[in-house]
Amino acid sequence: MAVSGEELRRAQAAAEDLLEEMGLAAYLYEVEPGDEAWLVRVECAVSEGWQAAELPVAKDQLLAAPGDARVREGILEDWGGELADCRRLPED
Repeated sequence: MAVSGEELRRAQAAAEDLLEEMGLAAYLYEVEPGDEAWLVRVECAVSEGWQAAELPVAKDQLLAAPGDARVREGILEDWGGELADCRRLPED
């Protein structure tokens, strides 16, 4: 299945917004389209260095996250477990 450049840009923006909302201190990410699930590959700072994670997410959920609080919360909950060891920014 072909992925448009606009879909990929929207997915990247959504993933970045979600990761920012998680308050990660330092991270790199990329979005990789797939046939069934898309992968958001994340490297984040942990106390011992860096950790890598592959976070599968349905394309329609990732694209819906910016406008659907329920979908957004579900993704944040799923990703939170995988990225639990990542350093966080201090809360204000």
